[in-house]
Amino acid sequence: MLRKGLLPILFAVLISFAGTRLVACAGPAWPSDEEQRFLDAYRSSVTAGASDQQFAHADKLYVEALQVLSETYVEQIDRMAFIDSSIAMLDDLEAEDTSPVGVVGAVLDDSLHDLDPHSAYMTDDMFRRLQESTEGSFAGVGIVIALDDEKRIRIVSPIDDTPAARAGLRPDDRITHIDGFHMVGEPISEAVRRMRGRVGDPVTLTIQRVEDSFEVTVKRARIEVPSVTASIIDQDIGYVRVSRFDATTLDQTQEYLSELEDRIASPRGIIVDLRRNPGGLLDSAADIADQFLTEGLIVATEGRGERKLRSYEADRSDFFEEVPMAILLDRGSASGAELMAAALRENGRGIIIGERSFGKGSMQRIMPLTSGGGLKITTGYYTTPENHIVQGHGVVPDIEVVLADAEEFEREIDLEHALPSRRRDPRQSLATLDATTCEQDIEVERLGKSSRDNLESNLAEEGGETYRDSVLECAVGYFDNGPLANYRNQVEPLLRAGL
Repeated sequence: MLRKGLLPILFAVLISFAGTRLVACAGPAWPSDEEQRFLDAYRSSVTAGASDQQFAHADKLYVEALQVLSETYVEQIDRMAFIDSSIAMLDDLEAEDTSPVGVVGAVLDDSLHDLDPHSAYMTDDMFRRLQESTEGSFAGVGIVIALDDEKRIRIVSPIDDTPAARAGLRPDDRITHIDGFHMVGEPISEAVRRMRGRVGDPVTLTIQRVEDSFEVTVKRARIEVPSVTASIIDQDIGYVRVSRFDATTLDQTQEYLSELEDRIASPRGIIVDLRRNPGGLLDSAADIADQFLTEGLIVATEGRGERKLRSYEADRSDFFEEVPMAILLDRGSASGAELMAAALRENGRGIIIGERSFGKGSMQRIMPLTSGGGLKITTGYYTTPENHIVQGHGVVPDIEVVLADAEEFEREIDLEHALPSRRRDPRQSLATLDATTCEQDIEVERLGKSSRDNLESNLAEEGGETYRDSVLECAVGYFDNGPLANYRNQVEPLLRAGL
């Protein structure tokens, strides 16, 4: 089994993002007659004065992109329909760059978005920003975004302890304008470009939240926040929150887990919080799951025609062996977070508490083109140890906790052109309870900082009520005499039996 491979690359401003891989592509030789139809058609959309060399470069870009797509996309592509769609898009194309490459790139981006929400054309500049995000450092406001079915910029989650989190931005907020520029109908890449900038420079976001619309001005910052925080709860429960999976997440997790083991002599339980975690590097998510597993499959990948591609096996279990575990998920937990949670549960390691997750279970690869730029293409699905696919379904918690103020929230399956669901896990929640029924005062000794601190401060300044993390309080109750403890005797035997 493959355990380490080519470094996956995370595009941190998109929702998806687990398992993206960099693959070199060879350019094709000559266009087919069908491809030539598009090459002839797009010329009328190009600014006058373009050179033959510019046209040749753009021609190669389109032909090479279509070849790569035909060979690697998760489903068989109808080349004729794709070319017809590309030609039809020229009439309504809105591209700031009307050079040959600018026009072809815009058409490719729109055409790929019509295949699924996560496939896209990427310019060289986008590659650079993507590489920055995998290293856990970039200059911006600190949010994960996606397009909704009305082509609006939707906030999936603010990243902990960033300008966006401190400004009170929430999952499912819509960004309608950036510095006054109307963003509805614009691609993700344009939103990223406008929000990135120099550290300290302000950017004004117009936010639509349900029926309200308001402006928020934040200063861009170097986003170098840790992806892991940790606490000790009630002196004997370890708590680790993983907000995303990047190149530094494993080291941070190991450091905190080691400190927790040193500090807690007789741990009553360990809570792994994956709420609002949008995913990231697949290797990172698999490695962190491996910290708690001695053996077993963690995750596998499946390509066109359900062909198995690769798998990740557990081999270490360095921390908290035989200590009861609860994994927290919510509707903002996506991709790698969903896969990690499923791996821990299906290997009998812990129970899942919270909400059904987002349901993003597709795999993307980043493929540089010899003609410049590259493609982010969906090439497969992720499968859990029991061969289920979370795409479109999400992960159903063992114990569902219902929040009284929960808002409507789009999941993967609600996105326009979302890939179809496959092989759903038949599990149903064992219990559903209202979060307020298990609220309790808990003692928290923080080893790291999270946006929860900032939220509490903001509420205090505004005269609001003290923030309660009801789901976390419910999870703590699972390990003691709270309402969830009533289900412990039911759940633990199922885990040991692998059910």
